[in-house]
Amino acid sequence: MPHIWIEYSGNLALDTDKLMRTVQDAAVGDGSLFPLAGARTRAVRVDDFLIVDGHPDNAFVHVVLRIGHGRSDAQKAALGERVFQALTAALAPVMASRPLGISMQIEEADPVLNYKFNNYRDYLAARAAQAALPLPRTVVGAALNTPQALAAMGEAIDAAPYKGAPKAPVLYIKPANTYARDGAAITLPADVDEVEIGACLGVVFSRRATRVDEAEALGYVAGYRVVADLSVPHASYFRPALKQKCRDGFCPIGGEFAPAASVADPDALDIEVRIDGAVAQRASTAGMIRPVARLIADVTQFMSLEAGDILLVGPPPGAPRARAGQRYDIRIAQVGTLRNTLAARRAGL
Repeated sequence: MPHIWIEYSGNLALDTDKLMRTVQDAAVGDGSLFPLAGARTRAVRVDDFLIVDGHPDNAFVHVVLRIGHGRSDAQKAALGERVFQALTAALAPVMASRPLGISMQIEEADPVLNYKFNNYRDYLAARAAQAALPLPRTVVGAALNTPQALAAMGEAIDAAPYKGAPKAPVLYIKPANTYARDGAAITLPADVDEVEIGACLGVVFSRRATRVDEAEALGYVAGYRVVADLSVPHASYFRPALKQKCRDGFCPIGGEFAPAASVADPDALDIEVRIDGAVAQRASTAGMIRPVARLIADVTQFMSLEAGDILLVGPPPGAPRARAGQRYDIRIAQVGTLRNTLAARRAGL
């Protein structure tokens, strides 16, 4: 029997994935008491609801929680109250529109024949630690760090004001007003119809880096995070793109942190961007004009980066665009995933 079992009548249109997540989150809580409550779930449609409920207009949802042996009555009561409250709140819109019965029961696994081993409690602790990661003091990004980006400028790269390809990193700043968390809704300014989703590898520093040699540069890296460099589409790199890159919420930072030791080669990581679930871009951190170590060395020749600061190696060419009402997902292999929705600014705000 699964840890969470949901039965519901066949005359009820139910988003079972959403409901199971609601029950699971309520059962798990902070993970200190019932870390296994959502390890396995199953929802079963019961089509003979007439026999169960006795009337074709009625519908039902029944939840069974199967827990490990040994909890006190008070602990089980607290679990039941917490889950049932979340369950009834989730189903309140359904109950407001039709007859509906909601029930829940808690069962205990056999104390003798109950063998388990898993790392779910460790996972919950790690997830909580990731959510608590502090936002950085400074985020610096590298523009024009791919051959394709330079090629896209065409002959303009040799004309004024550029007069040739850059001989040093072209940098931009993502100030604190741009920082946002994984899962946050990013409100687009009223004058912005769409934004480019720059999928960036964020290099997080472990200590102060000043005039670092390329051969030693990776020794200053604590790890990596997924960062979305959101920007209003623009073509000029001559003047700082503050209005295009520094809008509120335009630098969401992933909650997952990959220690440097867990990433074998930061210059060979696959990147995938999805817009509303559909693949919009597949790329890689490979092929940068300045790979991670060289970029660190070049940037720290003229500016110091402190512990916790993030250096963006630059988005891949062809950044996809998204509009208000859409969601993007950025996945960087070995590092993690960042998800945000884009929202339109409400009138009068």
